[in-house]
Amino acid sequence: MNTSEGNAVLVNSLSSSLRSTLNGLDTAPSLIRRVLQEGSWRQFTTPRGELVQHETFESFVTTAPTAGLGKTVDEIVRVVGDDGDVLDLLASELGLSVATLQELGATPIPRTTPVEMDAREFGAFARSGGWVFGLMVARSVKPGNDRNLQASSQGTPPHEKVSANRFALLAGTTAARVMRFYRAWERAAEAGLVPTAASLHPGQEIELPAPEEWANHFTKYEQSTERREGIAQQAEAAGTSYTEAVKVANSPAAVRTAILGDPKTAEAARRALMDRLEDDIDLQAVMARTIAGAPDLRKAVAAESRKAEQLNYVRRVALDGKIKTPAGEVLEVPPSLKATAQRHLESFQEAGDAIPAQSAAEAYEAVQQLVSEAIESDPDVQLRERRAQLYGRLQRAAKAFEDVAPEDLASLNEPDIVAVLHKLQQAINACLESAQEGTTRPALRAVGEN
Repeated sequence: MNTSEGNAVLVNSLSSSLRSTLNGLDTAPSLIRRVLQEGSWRQFTTPRGELVQHETFESFVTTAPTAGLGKTVDEIVRVVGDDGDVLDLLASELGLSVATLQELGATPIPRTTPVEMDAREFGAFARSGGWVFGLMVARSVKPGNDRNLQASSQGTPPHEKVSANRFALLAGTTAARVMRFYRAWERAAEAGLVPTAASLHPGQEIELPAPEEWANHFTKYEQSTERREGIAQQAEAAGTSYTEAVKVANSPAAVRTAILGDPKTAEAARRALMDRLEDDIDLQAVMARTIAGAPDLRKAVAAESRKAEQLNYVRRVALDGKIKTPAGEVLEVPPSLKATAQRHLESFQEAGDAIPAQSAAEAYEAVQQLVSEAIESDPDVQLRERRAQLYGRLQRAAKAFEDVAPEDLASLNEPDIVAVLHKLQQAINACLESAQEGTTRPALRAVGEN
């Protein structure tokens, strides 16, 4: 049974894939397939630990990240391309025909509005720089979330600004390059050379400064390292100062000192690391090696993992109203058991992440005890459990014996080995006799069966 935490891994992977490539031609189609097949989109947790539930796949697609993908259905169809299996799954989930979906994906993006004409010209000459390109971005782009990406395939209203992602999609370039021009324009506005981007509207023409002035605001800041670009993007997303963030990044020793000396700074650093771990494979490996090399950390991680598993067990019973028996059978839980699990879950709400390990263990044991009692009270379930457990043991025994090569026995024909084989043969004969005797007797009936 899928869990909201397990679904989150798949949903976050799909979201990252869609962000990393405009056309989503790498891993996105296969991830979309898995999300549809496993129903991961219905319920998952965000990177901040918030539980998200969607009634429809369209809601999952169009809701802004991280509670959704922040895309439109036709964009997802374009990502899927000609993958027939995924199109079938998508059409079934949306209640549409494959032909209708293909029409959505084939709808061309019109380029007749001032925003779209700017985007086309920007895409052709983006690498040239200059005030004219800065103006195209400043008057057409409004940084923020991707709500404008959710516009219908009929296009964007002529005088409405779009997100950097939407502008980049129209231009055939990247959102990072678009934002480099946007930030350069804003720095020039701070210097009093041009109006602010917010005061401009699509298609507006203004008198531009001397060409040589552009380099003072673009080259110094934007033609730099990817490191600075990453800092700039995060500063924009968080609404913090790019300049201050660069100063901090240039003083690693000061960062370390602040983390060691101030609990609030340490907590901010922890949250930032956890956010970065989501997409940074190299950092994941470094953190894993660090934990593996520290015995105290290993013990703490093991304890937290055990606590998380126990809480997830209680949460599944409370939210899903289902349990999995030791033999793997999924059963609906009695209302009283579900209510008990919900009470335990509610008692943890105020504690947040600081739930004591003992409290989690007590809740887990209480719910598990009730689950055991529910199973034991149903003769039919008990019979199926006994049958499944016995079959599992026999399968494992058979597999273990199949791994013994006869040629090895021929070369190692020792008395002890022969004695073990005779004992095994006797046990198998006894089991066969018992099983054959059982087939001659009437089948057992559950208590209360007519």
